[in-house]
Amino acid sequence: MYTELNKDEFIIVRDYFKEKYQIPAVSVINNNFPGKIFVDNKEEPKAILVWAISRWAYVYFQKENSKSRDFFNSLLQKEITPLMKDLNEEYFEVYSGNEEAWDAILNTDFEGFNIFNKHFENTFILNYEMFSKVKLNGNETKIFERKFPIVPEIYSKYFNISTMNKEVDGMVLEENERIVSQCVNNGFISDNYYFLDLDTFEKSERNKGYGSIVAYELINNLNKKGFMPLWETTEDNLPSQRVAKKLGFEKVDRYPVYIYKMI
Repeated sequence: MYTELNKDEFIIVRDYFKEKYQIPAVSVINNNFPGKIFVDNKEEPKAILVWAISRWAYVYFQKENSKSRDFFNSLLQKEITPLMKDLNEEYFEVYSGNEEAWDAILNTDFEGFNIFNKHFENTFILNYEMFSKVKLNGNETKIFERKFPIVPEIYSKYFNISTMNKEVDGMVLEENERIVSQCVNNGFISDNYYFLDLDTFEKSERNKGYGSIVAYELINNLNKKGFMPLWETTEDNLPSQRVAKKLGFEKVDRYPVYIYKMI
């Protein structure tokens, strides 16, 4: 029901993933990020799943039919479930296009999985003119550059990451000798676009501007290297959207994400 592509065959599916929000899939296709790709057939794929480790996948279906559903179900059972069990992962996320036919496949339960949540996410692109007018500084805080692993070492058991750059750029913000916020290039890169991961770890430290400051510093740093940031968040994550707007980001994509929970 499905075939796994070799890395030199990934180019077969390149034309199916062209949107900004699909850059994680493109990163796998271009062998810039570890992952696996499955198709129903190599000659003219009608069903595709691009799996960026560990629990994110991007799909394409030519249409909704029993073969497409069987393709996805077979991958859940035979490929995804064993790894999730081994790593004690509970959830698996699937990013999809805005197609009713695809929703008929994905917005449902499967053997061993319940559809835990369907929601919409947005991708934002930076307006550099607006960003140039932003003025932020850390005041009493300390901001440091730091390298982060592209993926945790544990995944090398399942995916070949030895030939890839295992580290990505990030910034951490410290206060009173502890990290309160960090912003990282998460390794999904295509045509110099990259996705930001922003975390302020304790609720008591949020809404103090730390996230804006550390994201601003990372964007400035990577801008000097020719990289262009993308921001992704759920539609109901208003705090994240406020930070994005404050920095000069503008929405470009809206798309559904399906989260499955292992039973």
